[in-house]
Amino acid sequence: MNSIVLYICIAFVLNLVSTTIFVHHYVMPPFLRNNNVFYNLHSCVRVILFSWYILSFKLPRFSLLLKIILPAYLIFAIINFVFFESLFIFSSRVFSIESIILLILCILYFISSMQDESGTNWLKHPSFIVCTGISLYESVNFFIFLFFYPLFENNPEFGKMTMTIANMMYVILCLLLALALRKNFKLQEHNSNTKPT
Repeated sequence: MNSIVLYICIAFVLNLVSTTIFVHHYVMPPFLRNNNVFYNLHSCVRVILFSWYILSFKLPRFSLLLKIILPAYLIFAIINFVFFESLFIFSSRVFSIESIILLILCILYFISSMQDESGTNWLKHPSFIVCTGISLYESVNFFIFLFFYPLFENNPEFGKMTMTIANMMYVILCLLLALALRKNFKLQEHNSNTKPT
């Protein structure tokens, strides 16, 4: 769960900074009035840390795909921001690829946990809650981020409503992460209490 805790800390800082810029942009110096860079960085952080978490379960049936997927994403993100899009413009392309990668990893996790014969009750495992939260967030937001610019250009009111939905899904993700951390803490406490002394 270290990667989840690290994600929560980094996400808190990035969200705090981007929200502060959004609310107080009129008093910020010109070079600090754009918060899109923090949204783009947040997307990259989500992919790296959530992937790190899911890959820590060593899904043996998909080892080749798993070795390729994260390096391919990092290469894509670097090439995209160096040659195609500015880091200071909200990248619907990077957010859409984030959703695809994390959904693939969560599906592989669910398949692997269903085929697992170790006797672990995956439905009660904190990782199941984390992957459920990620799956819900990414499956709903994939279409919002994919059509981000056309939505706002053709129907600004509907575009704003979809961003409200995206924010609500993020709150649900955070609640599920908090639940998973609590469950993990209780599991560790139970394991330490049942160890023979």
